[in-house]
Amino acid sequence: GPLATDTMTRINENGNVVGTIIVNCEGFPETTTLDSLTAATYSTHMRNLSHHATNALKEIDVTDELMVLRLVSKKTEAVVAPDHEFHLIVVMRKS
Repeated sequence: GPLATDTMTRINENGNVVGTIIVNCEGFPETTTLDSLTAATYSTHMRNLSHHATNALKEIDVTDELMVLRLVSKKTEAVVAPDHEFHLIVVMRKS
């Protein structure tokens, strides 16, 4: 919706942001500033990682909830904020 689009616009104004993706509940990129192949790749893998992290966290503490998952590599950083209806993924260059 408009709120998500406004949020993506604001995030993309950061010079280190490569792109943003909103992934729907079926796992498909609904809105993205990346090319479709890159968006699909990040959507699949970051969504899977967030599901695994959520399950691991529930094993550790059933009352806790994953808010944000950060994946930092030598070149990039990917952040996923999971939600029941969608996931927001932000891909950034390492500064």
